[in-house]
Amino acid sequence: MKHLCTLITLLLAIPIATADEPVRERIEWIDIWVTDADKADRPRVLLVGDSITRGYFGAVEKHLAGKAYCARLTTSKCVSDPTFNDDLKLMLKQYKFSVIHFNNGLHGWGYTEEQYRDGLVKTMFVVKEHADDAKFIWATTTPVREKSDLETFTERTDRVKVRNRLASEIMTEQRIPTDDLFELVEDHAEWTSGDGVHFNGRGNDALANKVAASILENLPPIESLEK
Repeated sequence: MKHLCTLITLLLAIPIATADEPVRERIEWIDIWVTDADKADRPRVLLVGDSITRGYFGAVEKHLAGKAYCARLTTSKCVSDPTFNDDLKLMLKQYKFSVIHFNNGLHGWGYTEEQYRDGLVKTMFVVKEHADDAKFIWATTTPVREKSDLETFTERTDRVKVRNRLASEIMTEQRIPTDDLFELVEDHAEWTSGDGVHFNGRGNDALANKVAASILENLPPIESLEK
């Protein structure tokens, strides 16, 4: 995150597709969970995402037991939503995180992909402002499949691919690590639940294994907290 300001300055110098008013979904929700909030002897990790993240959170926490304390901010809001960062700051102002694993892209279909990109840039600026010491990991958004034929991707997956590409360009430029969850599940329709979006037990276990591994690669040693 150390060199993010230059990129943000360049992007904001371009006319951007800013959403002044939120595009509401029929049901909106937010779920905040902080385990061992009263302790500070281990690094703390924040998983940001939606119901996909909530699905693998428990298994990730088990993988990181004894190494890090875990928290999650899962929500139906997309980074394009002008109120998304208010919710994120609620967490960043209260806790110090060593790693932030960020998976956002399966909501906010009422926003354009340009608005998604620009919302992501603004969110990363908020992370830099309030959690600059945290290692940021970007996770690619997972595909959407047809309910009647899980081997077939819906048209919405085409939009997911565009969002992933736009995000990847930003992350590559800033040398921010990417956790490619799309690639992990792309050829495993059998890991998908009947709704074509979420994952069954096998899928969530596979996602949790990969997410936990990417976090462990960026986790500071416990000894560093004592300095």
